[in-house]
Amino acid sequence: MALLFGAPAVAVGHPSYAMYLMDQEMVLVGEVKDFDYTIPHSWLQLVITGGDDAEQDWAIEMEGVPQLFPRGIRQDYVMPGDRITVLVHPMRGNRPAGLWQGSVDSQGRTFGRAEGLEPPDPE
Repeated sequence: MALLFGAPAVAVGHPSYAMYLMDQEMVLVGEVKDFDYTIPHSWLQLVITGGDDAEQDWAIEMEGVPQLFPRGIRQDYVMPGDRITVLVHPMRGNRPAGLWQGSVDSQGRTFGRAEGLEPPDPE
């Protein structure tokens, strides 16, 4: 009994999406700066060029390798310099970050919730 009640409870990790506006979506088109295919979360770093030609770096949080691999997303999913269209839930506070929902690359390959997304124009 002492071991049962004296043992620490095991915390089950789960993501919190409180930092994202889950009731909003936005489409980003940009150039891949980096793709970190890691656990517990993968990160897609994009450079987005605005209407005034100003560049802004965006950090897109994705699921980890165990969730992405079965969807067909591998380490070579995108490479620096690739253009991609991404659907995200934006981060609160007008910060240049979002939670990945889906994407389509310049070759028309779709991943996640990509319905209605257009491949990016090559530059």
